[in-house]
Amino acid sequence: MSTTLYQSDLSPFAGRVRIQIRAKGLTGIAVEKAPGGTGSDEFKRINPTGKIPVLMVDGVAIAESQTICDYLEDRYPTPSLWPDDLLARAQARLITRATDLYVCAPMFQTTAHASKKVRDQAFVDARLAELKKGLETIDQYRANSSLATGIYAIGSRLTLADAALAPTLFFVANFAATVFARDDLMSASMQGYFTAVQKDPHVAPVLADMAAALAALRGK
Repeated sequence: MSTTLYQSDLSPFAGRVRIQIRAKGLTGIAVEKAPGGTGSDEFKRINPTGKIPVLMVDGVAIAESQTICDYLEDRYPTPSLWPDDLLARAQARLITRATDLYVCAPMFQTTAHASKKVRDQAFVDARLAELKKGLETIDQYRANSSLATGIYAIGSRLTLADAALAPTLFFVANFAATVFARDDLMSASMQGYFTAVQKDPHVAPVLADMAAALAALRGK
């Protein structure tokens, strides 16, 4: 079986998949940049949206990060990156979904406003308010679950909730907070979680790759 992940080291969505690949100990998956570049006509022949990541499996394209993660969980069920308990699994899925809807969505709407020369400050403030509320919602989900213990989002081991949340928080800390001078976006609880999860041996190298890619981008 030929399998290739088209991705970027800076993408939190691709980072989610790379954490999963590391945690499951998967080998034989090539990791490459999108042919022609993200958004190119060449890459749109593979994924019509032009977005990464895309997993190519024997010539068949699987797009959208969580769909890729679901495929890999089905294809390689052991070790599972979902909790065994069904209620805990539902909570982990909830955090994953909330991360996409309530944190990633508003955050990436602000990227076109990174430069002060073109910034609509009212638009940015509204999106960052949504982002902060999204993080507060995830805090509450974790608290309500009674399963948010120690280093991980839910339970006592790494799950796909962490694979989604940790790279997203990297972007909150290194883009949303720094570019817009907002150090209030993460609660103390969320900051504590982010500090702790970075110690996981599967998360740490992916965040290091993201940091290196960000430094290279800023150095241009």
